[in-house]
Amino acid sequence: MAIQTALPKQSTAEVFQPEITQEAIALCAIDYGYVQAARRRVDEVRTSEAASLEPPTLVELEEALGERVLRCELWQWNWRNRVYRVELAKGGVAVAKQLIMATEARFQCEHDQLGRLASLQIPGLRVPKLLALLPAKRTYVMELARGKTIPALLWNRKHGDDVLTACELAGKILARMHLAWTEKICPMPVDLLARDLAATPWRLSSREGKILQSVFENLARAEVRTGEIYYDYKPANFLFEAGELFLIDPPGVLRQGVQLWDFSIFRSFMRRELWRFTLRRPFDRRRMIARQTLSAFERGYLSIFTESFPQPALFPLAARLFDLQRTAVLMTMQKGKVAMAREMRSATKEMRFRNSLANRISLPLLENEKRWLFRQLARELPA
Repeated sequence: MAIQTALPKQSTAEVFQPEITQEAIALCAIDYGYVQAARRRVDEVRTSEAASLEPPTLVELEEALGERVLRCELWQWNWRNRVYRVELAKGGVAVAKQLIMATEARFQCEHDQLGRLASLQIPGLRVPKLLALLPAKRTYVMELARGKTIPALLWNRKHGDDVLTACELAGKILARMHLAWTEKICPMPVDLLARDLAATPWRLSSREGKILQSVFENLARAEVRTGEIYYDYKPANFLFEAGELFLIDPPGVLRQGVQLWDFSIFRSFMRRELWRFTLRRPFDRRRMIARQTLSAFERGYLSIFTESFPQPALFPLAARLFDLQRTAVLMTMQKGKVAMAREMRSATKEMRFRNSLANRISLPLLENEKRWLFRQLARELPA
């Protein structure tokens, strides 16, 4: 029996019907619906009440840490989290992260991830040490991670070689994570991915629909690694210092899926950083180094595996499909934010999306990226 692959309604391509296997049925328990999850997330935020969590007090921090605290200052914040700089009396600085838009389970999972990642003992990977918990304030305190983010290395003229080293190391670290987390090798879940992409609030041309159809057909028999994924494996979540990478901002939800998603997350964000660099510094001689960051990451990732899944001939096409899914997630979130900014009248809720102009500007850029990705998919289809 075959199951119908859901293509976007705008596509006029003939519907591809992959054969269902026992492995594919087993995969249904794993979530591949990241676009659908983004839509649910937008709906949750739209209907949620404003956060009423008070910041952690000095007394609470001292009780949790077991030592005197001189001051606690708000350092960074967004509508989901607040990050505080905690100065200790005995010297040194710690970081307190408060989860505003999170459940107790998400809070528990996020701080637990620090220990889980550290237990992998991956060469070159460092994880901030957990120092204290304040469950009533959904706050955890960790050591201050030092270094520069990978995007900061790219823009800093003094760290040209460091950015290539950091990207290659990030690839090796991710590969070792995936080796530790892989549960099975099984066929690419093209039917589930197609249904998820169909939930994206975009319009596909007839040509784009046909390209996507061909991609699904070519990847239907490809085998991929599935298991736990990091999900938000972004260059900005790394701090590079003394040849090592601090991985900050641990995931708050345990997810399982095709592990190639993590590979595409890093590559997609680094590609956007490269585009920004080229636009802002068109005559900078370091553009060549910037272009090499993507190949350095891919080289580091593939160097750890003795066998590639998917096979080398299909690896670029499969990775590009997840690039497209990531762009679809971003488009869904941005359109949701713009819609909410128009709907909301409450001053508190408007503060969550006060950067609505930036959200509106992002949409045409994401549309251009979508078109670029379809051109790349067309080039990477087997002849």
